[in-house]
Amino acid sequence: MRYGTAFLALLLAPALFGAHSLTAEPSPLPVVVANENRTLGGTLVDGVLDVRLELRLARWYPEAVDGVYEDIYAFAEQGRPPQCPGPLLRVPQGTRIHLSLRNLLPLAATIRGLHSYPGDPNEVVNLAPSQTHEMQFVAGEPGTYMYWASTSGARLEDRESVDSLLSGAFVVDSPGAKAQDRIFVLTQWSPQLVAINGKSWPETERLTYTTGEVIHWRIVNPSGEIHAMHLHGFFFTIDGVGDPAHFVQYPEAQRPKAVTEGIEPGHTFEMTWTPERAGRWLFHCHMMAHMSPSRVLHPPDGKLTAAETVHDHSVGMGGLVLGITVTPSAAEEARSVDAKNARKLQLVISENPEKIPLYRLELNDPALPRQQGEQKQPVLLGPPIVLTRGQPVEIEVKNQSSSPTAIHWHGIELESYYDGVPGWTGSGQQVTPPIAPGTSFVARLTPPRAGTFIYHTHWHDQNQIRNGLYGPLIVLDPGGKLNTDEDRIFLFSTGLYPPLGYMMLINGAPGPDPVELKTGKRYRLRLINITDDGSDLRVRFLANGEPLAWKVVAKDGAALPPAQIFQSPAELSLTVGATCDVEVTFEKPGQTWLEVSSELDLEITTQPFLVSAR
Repeated sequence: MRYGTAFLALLLAPALFGAHSLTAEPSPLPVVVANENRTLGGTLVDGVLDVRLELRLARWYPEAVDGVYEDIYAFAEQGRPPQCPGPLLRVPQGTRIHLSLRNLLPLAATIRGLHSYPGDPNEVVNLAPSQTHEMQFVAGEPGTYMYWASTSGARLEDRESVDSLLSGAFVVDSPGAKAQDRIFVLTQWSPQLVAINGKSWPETERLTYTTGEVIHWRIVNPSGEIHAMHLHGFFFTIDGVGDPAHFVQYPEAQRPKAVTEGIEPGHTFEMTWTPERAGRWLFHCHMMAHMSPSRVLHPPDGKLTAAETVHDHSVGMGGLVLGITVTPSAAEEARSVDAKNARKLQLVISENPEKIPLYRLELNDPALPRQQGEQKQPVLLGPPIVLTRGQPVEIEVKNQSSSPTAIHWHGIELESYYDGVPGWTGSGQQVTPPIAPGTSFVARLTPPRAGTFIYHTHWHDQNQIRNGLYGPLIVLDPGGKLNTDEDRIFLFSTGLYPPLGYMMLINGAPGPDPVELKTGKRYRLRLINITDDGSDLRVRFLANGEPLAWKVVAKDGAALPPAQIFQSPAELSLTVGATCDVEVTFEKPGQTWLEVSSELDLEITTQPFLVSAR
């Protein structure tokens, strides 16, 4: 950012030099109110919305009001406290909007997003300091949009610090529609300081629903990064998606299911889900940096211990996290796994004497006894766990390492207690414990659908996710077997790979050996992203530098609607915590590559394939 005068630099010094502890003195600035997006901005009378917005300097407390603060620029309604995010603009389609914008900042500001949709994302309102601008427009097509401002002329994704929270939600409803939903705006002051509706975990809103309740959310991302929003325990349908120019509502038959959805800067999406099981759950960004305590707010002060069971900063969560409690309806019946007939597995976590990677994982299956002389070779990848749809299973996670841990069964629909978030998941007096060194935890589940899933540590420690505490979790239909000749797993991760350092990995290695394939055969490739912060992996299947063709057939373990399955160029974006199944057939022999690149500035990693005639 650039500022015009020495006086201005002095005025803005608190914001520019980072977080500050609250003193006993009253704040010299108005305090930001966290906006839960339940109250409508402006006054709506006879089809006309009159709203008066101001841009102000204010003080923001990301967590408790007696905690650390930042001095920011914020939107406010005239005569009311500033808000983060800005006041909610919500109207029926066809409403005439009368808008007054007043700039009380010491800098000129540029405001975008306040226009009819579909619209031109480059349409702006320029305001000099102390200037007021009056404008009118008609609310256009129904959808979820946003408005935002900048004092530096930066693009949305390039805004910094004081500018970064100048954003708000703008919703246009269909005529006669009832506003029975929730709106969550994702904001970001810095890579280490993020918030949902103006607060960072553990101060984010707690949500309570009842089993069987139909829940509709709108997710808005005016921040500068892609976020991978993940729902524990349940699938949701993606009802529509929006960008700075327009919003697309999917026909009901074409709405894909997901447990993790990536959302780019300036984009929105709408989702619907119905909880079938009671307990406590989470909705959070799957990027490690955005679900861990902010170092700005909470400087590191020692190691976590297994005795810390309250799932707040003491066990490593922070940032873009919402806690959800689902209470049982009167008609809900208690569920239990048939322990008598359950298949038994054991996942053993131990330490690698060579130290890199720090851990090794071993799967013990009584039905598949270990062969004589079989070696336990530590790699940056856990063994695949293959289950059967509808078959009960008990997985004992045995921790032989020196650190506490927890395992989350990502994408699996199961009871809350076994979901794997220590100190949070569960219900009543039964809360999921951490798996302390030398102890075990038995997870009981009966997977209800076949697909590609993940198991991974949910102990928020980069050392664990960067040292291979994860693996593929494949659920097959009854009677099915994993044919590793035609059904291939490619898990993308990041880790410390000796002697090369921090790298992008495919199946635990930065340079995997070539895979031999045949022409004329249909292959299923199961693609998994369990990097620490790789929210936008670009995956391409190439021959002679050009993408081949494939069919995307499933997302996050759920089959795509038939209308969305078609032949397309073999390239896609795969956010962290997402899986994707594709089908590909090779027509010609030769060499091809599966190429994986990331916004993490790591080297491109490739998986070579040698295709020969059948």
